[in-house]
Amino acid sequence: MFITRGTRHDKDDIRELLATREWDNADLNEGKSFIARDGKVIGHVRVVEVEPQVVVVDDVIVAEDRRGNGIGTDLMRAAMLAQGGTMYCCCHDDRIEFYKRLGFELLPNGFDDAPDSAQQYWRKVEDYPTAADHVHYFLKAR
Repeated sequence: MFITRGTRHDKDDIRELLATREWDNADLNEGKSFIARDGKVIGHVRVVEVEPQVVVVDDVIVAEDRRGNGIGTDLMRAAMLAQGGTMYCCCHDDRIEFYKRLGFELLPNGFDDAPDSAQQYWRKVEDYPTAADHVHYFLKAR
């Protein structure tokens, strides 16, 4: 298994991985992708610089049969090392501790504490607003 920056040649493989979670609206032409590959793509993270020094982390996924092996952590570290600026992410409650281990912290007022450019991005990709039964948490690092 190796981790590398995704290229245009990896897009079909990334879409195949995203489809396993029914994520079919990712714009892979936006931002930078990082992938974990073991023959096929088994992990993916995309970072989008929404304004200078403001970066949104999106499409973090590891193949279900490969979870728990540190692949997601390795992908996030690669993305964080390669991309400067303050990083923001949106996640479900079961992923908060994962992001905290990487240096993220919850925004005290959630969505409202994020910069306008990050808020606009989350609205565009429909991460906000969310239904009452589908809660998102907003975090930042650096």
